[in-house]
Amino acid sequence: MWNSRIRVLLRPGLGLKRWLLLLILGIVLFSFGVGFAMAISVSPKVLPVLQAITLGELDPMARGTIFIVVGLVFGILASHQIYLWVLAGASYQRGGTDILTAVNRMQRQNRGRRVVAIGGGTGVSTLLRGLKHITGNLTAIVTIADDGGSSGRLREDMHMPPPGDARNCLIALSESSPLMEELFDYRFNVGSYLNGHSLGNLLLAALYEKRGGFQEGLEAAAQLLAVSGSVVPVSNNIEMVLVGETVSGEILRGESAIGYAAEPLKFVWIEPREAEANNAALEAIRQAELIVIGPGSLYTSIIPNFLIPLISEAVTESKAPKIFVCNVATQPHETDNYGVEEHLKVFQSHTGLEVTHVLVNNKVIDLPAELGQVAIQSISSIDGFRGKVILADVVDDNFPTRHDPMKIAAVFAETNW
Repeated sequence: MWNSRIRVLLRPGLGLKRWLLLLILGIVLFSFGVGFAMAISVSPKVLPVLQAITLGELDPMARGTIFIVVGLVFGILASHQIYLWVLAGASYQRGGTDILTAVNRMQRQNRGRRVVAIGGGTGVSTLLRGLKHITGNLTAIVTIADDGGSSGRLREDMHMPPPGDARNCLIALSESSPLMEELFDYRFNVGSYLNGHSLGNLLLAALYEKRGGFQEGLEAAAQLLAVSGSVVPVSNNIEMVLVGETVSGEILRGESAIGYAAEPLKFVWIEPREAEANNAALEAIRQAELIVIGPGSLYTSIIPNFLIPLISEAVTESKAPKIFVCNVATQPHETDNYGVEEHLKVFQSHTGLEVTHVLVNNKVIDLPAELGQVAIQSISSIDGFRGKVILADVVDDNFPTRHDPMKIAAVFAETNW
């Protein structure tokens, strides 16, 4: 354990060693100053150069005073910086880690690339759980099309954007104690109006009302959860509705209806079509050094974000690499019988976007028939795709319908996008 801490301490850029050395120098200078002021001989034979450096020509009291003052200045400055360093480390300590490890992780994250993840649901929150270990410059842009469950009820009752997807992302990016995350994700199971509501959703609803806006409420919740990064809604239009058409021409209104379509989907769109994009989302995209799309529910979590015109335009204009993370398994009702090519084709036909990379899982784990899902097969090339296909083992071995956060983080850390 001590060897690892010493290695961390010796690592360049930690921001502590320089102040420790300055503190030691300050103590040495102060000690010399006291000695000079008291006319204590440091050496019976002082070299001329050393005599000049130590101001040997001056009066002992003046000489000592100069060294004492300089030593005190160095010591106070170094002590203050070490205090700030310790304070930063203490505020970033999570899960019993020591201050040295906490500061090292904080600095590594702060030096990370500016990454924007666009999507919603459990897919993007899983991605964020991994990416937060390699960069703290993360922005999650989430859909506001959800109209089912606790989110749908709060949306209708309080006339606010649905908080569920944003809540999942906040929890994923949280650096707070496990208890706080557990409380935020707690769902009531009682025979009352609270039944089915998530405590985190209720808290976001309270913050929405208290702070006067959904974005403001998310920022307050981010402080409460010590979030590494930020979460922003794709739009502030609380009237936005996702509409879909099946292959037989049936029109479905609302994400919850589309997610349980009885037959394959043909197309989805939003109403109103001119829904305005959130300025915070647009600014994050403009500053992004990496844009990640997905994973998640293709028609109900990913595509709706890009149906807002200015979002698609901002992503298209961005020079950052654009990575489409393909799901590791099909989703009942939405993407039955879809492979990698179908996922990409549907995404591009709806959004008109050209991505630069497609990340595909290459460790295919067969799924039990009762799940109603099929593992998506790995392919190394896609007809008509001009970008690059990245193959990697990114599946969660324990939950093979999902990505593994740390595996996917390793891919992003090791790949030169």
